[in-house]
Amino acid sequence: MKNNILLKGLDLSYSKEAKGFKERMFGHAGSIHLKNINIHLYEGEVLGLLSDAETLFYIKEVLSGTLNPVTGKVKTHGGILSLDVMDHINNPFSLSFFIEELLEEYKSGKEFQTAVELLHNKPVIRNNLTKKLKDLSRKQLAHILLEISGLIDAEVIIYTNFHEHLEDLNKFRSTVNMHEQNGRGILLLETSLEPIEKMANYFTWISYGQIRFEGSVEQGVESYHKYLRDKSMVKNIEQEALFDLEWKRHVYEDEMYSENFKRLGKQQASVLDNINIRKIIVTLVLAFLMVLSALVIFMNISFIGESPTFTEEQQNLNEEVTSERLSYVFVNRDGLEIDGTTLPQYTLLEVTAADEETYTVNYGGNEKTVNRNEVIYFNPASLYTEEDFMNLLQYASPVIQNNYLFYSNYLNGDRDFLEANITFDVLDENHGSVAGIPITYHFSRDTVFSMEFEGAENNKITEDLNLTGEVTIFRVDEGFMIYDSVQNNWNYLRR
Repeated sequence: MKNNILLKGLDLSYSKEAKGFKERMFGHAGSIHLKNINIHLYEGEVLGLLSDAETLFYIKEVLSGTLNPVTGKVKTHGGILSLDVMDHINNPFSLSFFIEELLEEYKSGKEFQTAVELLHNKPVIRNNLTKKLKDLSRKQLAHILLEISGLIDAEVIIYTNFHEHLEDLNKFRSTVNMHEQNGRGILLLETSLEPIEKMANYFTWISYGQIRFEGSVEQGVESYHKYLRDKSMVKNIEQEALFDLEWKRHVYEDEMYSENFKRLGKQQASVLDNINIRKIIVTLVLAFLMVLSALVIFMNISFIGESPTFTEEQQNLNEEVTSERLSYVFVNRDGLEIDGTTLPQYTLLEVTAADEETYTVNYGGNEKTVNRNEVIYFNPASLYTEEDFMNLLQYASPVIQNNYLFYSNYLNGDRDFLEANITFDVLDENHGSVAGIPITYHFSRDTVFSMEFEGAENNKITEDLNLTGEVTIFRVDEGFMIYDSVQNNWNYLRR
């Protein structure tokens, strides 16, 4: 092992925004998955990282660049190959197509052809070339990914929970040893201690999203076994709530959203703990405002003298929209023509004026008045229905369910970067349709602002969520999801 650092994660923290408006208003966070994680992977090192499956998922996504941490940053020296069986269990493409797509990212020319031929000669691959990945067993997928990883020259290779799907560790150990001897950095993300104990030469244990141990494998194993012995002494629910209390509390310490932490046991509660000072203050303020409002109504006090007419109110609204640019419209499924240019569905237009029946929209410096039923009104400040992104994802096509992290990573990014990395069938000023994949990116000048994709076949979202309109806008963790029930398609915007 050399002193060259191939992968470095510095003070990585990741949490989701609270779902409720009230929680967000008071600065509460949603789930905190990672807190102040530091990872250093050296050349020729096998780093074993032990944690629960959910935490490992977020570590993998942050380190591989498909998720941006809330704080901290990731630095890499060279390419990263991240392999996880669970990423492919619903993949609808054939094994042959998958292999070629994956190898194209790392090889070209003769090297590509040679690698394909070598893989096709492997029995586990040769016998399943025409099968879809979703039809293969998890054990088969693990062996296939292992074979592929042996032919890819990435500086950093991340294996996630391979031990769970492999009956025999010998093949896994042989592949890891080969990479280690070639000076690559290997990161084993495991929920089981066994593969780390047998293959790693450095150990990190993450508990409750925090690093609990970092050091030699021998000392780490001893520390983890002590933890298991202590946990085995827990006899009832109350003791379980108090077990590891310090670590459970620490994940919420020194954060604006520490109020999100719940009491874990009755024995820890006191009278003061049960009093929420913030709620008392808010209640008193609201009560004062209600009394003041009632007094104003009762005395019929007019603060502005003469009440404004509807026309004046509408004029003020239009001036506000024009100055702050908070209101927009999307072109609906029928398209919209402005100055001879037909704009496709989900093209974003700024609203410069509005009345009861029309909007005045701006496109490329040209304004046009359109009827309200010709467009979809969108205001980011509106209180749209809140939903969990992963809950809505099940109503998208399988292609999106399996690959959304990769394709959504381009959102809010530079258009030139997208065009340099993605092949398009159709590409113009407003949108681009990805070749071979039912995804369309929409552009706002030089920015990729949204991603349109198909809904699931025989979509039941209308019945499941009791949708009444043809178009529904959802507020999700990191942006908005717009569903058109007539077209059965989605448009995803990240903030």
